[in-house]
Amino acid sequence: MQDKKVRDVYNAYFHFNNERTLSTDLASELFSVESEGCSVFVDKTRKYDNQIIIHELSSIETLESYLSFYTRDLPPEISVEPQAITNELTTWLLNRAFVSEYEHEFLELKPDEYVACTDKSQQVSVEQWLHDNVDDFLALLKTSGLECSNEIWQKKRPLYCTERFRCYVAKINGEPCAWATSYIEGEYVILANAYTQESYRSKGCQIALLRARIEDAISLGAKVVLTDVMPNSTSSRNCKSVGFRHVGVRSVWCKNKDSHC
Repeated sequence: MQDKKVRDVYNAYFHFNNERTLSTDLASELFSVESEGCSVFVDKTRKYDNQIIIHELSSIETLESYLSFYTRDLPPEISVEPQAITNELTTWLLNRAFVSEYEHEFLELKPDEYVACTDKSQQVSVEQWLHDNVDDFLALLKTSGLECSNEIWQKKRPLYCTERFRCYVAKINGEPCAWATSYIEGEYVILANAYTQESYRSKGCQIALLRARIEDAISLGAKVVLTDVMPNSTSSRNCKSVGFRHVGVRSVWCKNKDSHC
């Protein structure tokens, strides 16, 4: 589904997210394993950073050995790419009390595939906020329900609104009402998180932020822009309308909460 270069970019982004998370200031204990068929991430200090990504056909014995890295209290989320799905793998997942919960669609865009817009919204303006605005960016993040103590923020704020992790803000009538981020890794750019305040939805904020990030990535010399979305979502449709192409879909399996396995 993805070539090795793209996998390496997503792996670098995973490690960066592990570092920048605002949910804890505990020192990371992340370790990862890369094999032909799987990417494995383990960190007992961060609930959501325990993952197994199955890229290719893998033996059940190998998967059992990876599963032994985790505890009952912190089971992994297991993502399966289409070419890795077999009846044997599905049976193994079900027997280990994993259930298929949702899917992630992966998209890619090359600069010459971008569908530029000549009729941009006059209602929505977009700014890239630099590090001088980092504390204001946290205040905007908190409008999405984020909770972050001052102690954690002081440790993590150097990672936000930087050249590597770029932060963009949409405004309507001068008021910040939506935000989005991009992660730069060499000649690749990942369009990362995005959020619009509820009262400003359906006003064009996300498509404006999408275009601003793509155009910024192209200006930086990016060869490929990457993102992942929920299939058949507004985000997926927005991305495809500006030139993103479908790469593949991962099915995501999570441990059944009622399981005693």
